Amino acid sequence: MVVSTGEPDRRTVVQALAETMPEKSMREAAAGEVLEILDGDSVPLAVELPRLIQLPGEILRLHPGAEVSAPAGSSIPEFFTAEGTGSDAPLWWLEVYATGGVPDGGRLADALSHALARLTGGVVLMPDGVRS
Repeated sequence: MVVSTGEPDRRTVVQALAETMPEKSMREAAAGEVLEILDGDSVPLAVELPRLIQLPGEILRLHPGAEVSAPAGSSIPEFFTAEGTGSDAPLWWLEVYATGGVPDGGRLADALSHALARLTGGVVLMPDGVRS
């Protein structure tokens, strides 16, 4: 999951995809709410389009115990730390899924998530027990 201060729109997803996996393409699914990343006939990744987090502090309860990972060269904003109290600024939530059946799906999801976080002033939240 990517949580960011900037909205990760379709153009940003395309830019992140071009930076991390230029050989892949994408298509819309689920009435345009999901972007599927294509590798030939397989779909190693799916990206749900972003949702605005409506309530300050909501991010702190989305994934309790999640590892917070900042893109290379940036730091984790204070509101994501244990001492943080949430963000008063609008935040965007975007999910990137490895769809299974592809040996390097997790690595691809991690690379795309970190590129999106870097482009949108965000961080990557890894579910409890999953490491970046």
